[in-house]
Amino acid sequence: MQARDQEYDFFGKLVVARQMSDFEQLAVPYLSGLFCTQSVLLVLFQQDARPDVVFRWIPNANIRQIFDTNYLDLGFMLDPFYLQCWKVEQSGCFLLRDIVPDRFENSEYFSVYFGSTHMVDDMGLVARLDKHSALHLSLGRHFGQRRYRAHDLKHFSQISKVLLPKLLELLGQRSRQMTTRPASLKQRFIDRCGAMSKPISQREAEVAARIVQGHSSRSIGLHLGISIHTVKVHRRSLYRKLNITSQNELFGILTNITES
Repeated sequence: MQARDQEYDFFGKLVVARQMSDFEQLAVPYLSGLFCTQSVLLVLFQQDARPDVVFRWIPNANIRQIFDTNYLDLGFMLDPFYLQCWKVEQSGCFLLRDIVPDRFENSEYFSVYFGSTHMVDDMGLVARLDKHSALHLSLGRHFGQRRYRAHDLKHFSQISKVLLPKLLELLGQRSRQMTTRPASLKQRFIDRCGAMSKPISQREAEVAARIVQGHSSRSIGLHLGISIHTVKVHRRSLYRKLNITSQNELFGILTNITES
């Protein structure tokens, strides 16, 4: 069967899908084969709850375990696609490299999560459902695959014009229950540092949150509307109060929240 015929056959079966399990059984093999992915995930993000994983196809058991533990507890809050969800007005398809902070690849999150999963790239559809929730369809590449190209994103964007309406239809049937409410990154830093008897200010917590996301001092200043000099002052004060000298130590304080 020619590629165009395969696509039409896929769309034909998709439009008559009645349950999310039908969508998953159709979309996972088609998308993973078409885009040479090693993971396909559909996640509902909520600003006041942990993610709701609608389905996840991760054949590698080690990567699956990392996702089920590290990502769902904290990692999602540092995921550029999670952050992108709250920036779009309706929907869009993005390559990871186009939405990451300017120092993302130097962040401890990138080193720990991408290093442990051997992820080399991610391409995703994000769509706002309402003010506080959004969906994310993720196609991940691991284990030595090349990065996605512009034509991959273009093709995925075209396919998403059919995928998204069906997803919205099926998600409307899904009962979403709120799970344990996680603190924001800013609040996590405030709580953790307070528990260590090393209290930090609200602004220092905001700076800390953006440091671990992978923002440079210049980028932090732009996001917070303060000068780069002021950012550096807050950063020095933060590190002095916590008796640390590096971003990876700051990330360690954040992750220790889950161990206490």
